[in-house]
Amino acid sequence: MSKQAVAHKRPPAPLKDFKGKKPPAPAWFEKALAIPHDTGSVEVEGACIQWKAWGKIGHPGLVLVHGGVAHKDWWDSIGPFLADTRRVVALDLSGMGDSDHRDVYEMSVYAQEVMAVARDAGAFDGGKPFVVGHSFGGFVALNVGMTFGETLKGVAVLDSPIRPPEEQRRNTPPSRGGNTYASFDTAMERFRLLPEQPCDNLFLLDHIARKSLKPATRVDGTEGWSWKFDVNLWVKLQYQRRVPDEIAAAIKCKIAFFRGADSILVTDEVWNFMRETFGPDTSMISIPQAQHHLILDQPIAVAAALEVLTGPGWVE
Repeated sequence: MSKQAVAHKRPPAPLKDFKGKKPPAPAWFEKALAIPHDTGSVEVEGACIQWKAWGKIGHPGLVLVHGGVAHKDWWDSIGPFLADTRRVVALDLSGMGDSDHRDVYEMSVYAQEVMAVARDAGAFDGGKPFVVGHSFGGFVALNVGMTFGETLKGVAVLDSPIRPPEEQRRNTPPSRGGNTYASFDTAMERFRLLPEQPCDNLFLLDHIARKSLKPATRVDGTEGWSWKFDVNLWVKLQYQRRVPDEIAAAIKCKIAFFRGADSILVTDEVWNFMRETFGPDTSMISIPQAQHHLILDQPIAVAAALEVLTGPGWVE
């Protein structure tokens, strides 16, 4: 095998060696999972949207929006740590997690889903809430800020690259996840992050992978397991990317940007462009020793940064 072939060889799936068994988890994560939470659902444009929430209704609200083909449980290592002083709400966007699938997905409807869940789960009962989105969820959060920003205290966008118009991605991401596996353990062994990256916190990968699967019937009629998200989501998504200057002008609330310091998407060049576009007064936070999936790489650091950012010091 040539050196070039070795360099481009796909790394093994991170959970393959565990063969369906759980990796050891630290005490702090077990404590986070033990913190009580509420669950609920709300109908938006004909689809049932599922949510979970930590903390008391009446505390300031913080709404967490997951990335593409992810789900609300990606926030389980962050949301509980913010619940002492906040009503923290995480939702499954339509086509993902336990929420219903649609024939067509639109950013404007995703923004409605975030707002409907925020109200249904009590995030508005303590005043104007914050909305935080990771990756694809960051673009959803931007749309919420552009459409409903007057009703928000602020928006935080986590590792969502905003590039010059000529550098924006124009192709549709490939469809993945269409297999139905014979066993739960086999499906777990195939789990990968998208985009792929190493992650030391295997216990978090295991947690989100387990929450990503659902029972399904195989082609031969036997029972198996498949991923929850709509495998045709990207094909069904109608998304007209806005010019960055227009986004900056249209945001109707304060905005902050996070990135993983080692992100392959929000590079130094992209980061500097975002700073220039949104102005020197915009909060820009790099999380050390984190890549694109910074909420998995450094969850405690992200939680601490969000606690400061969404506290009383970040005034309207």
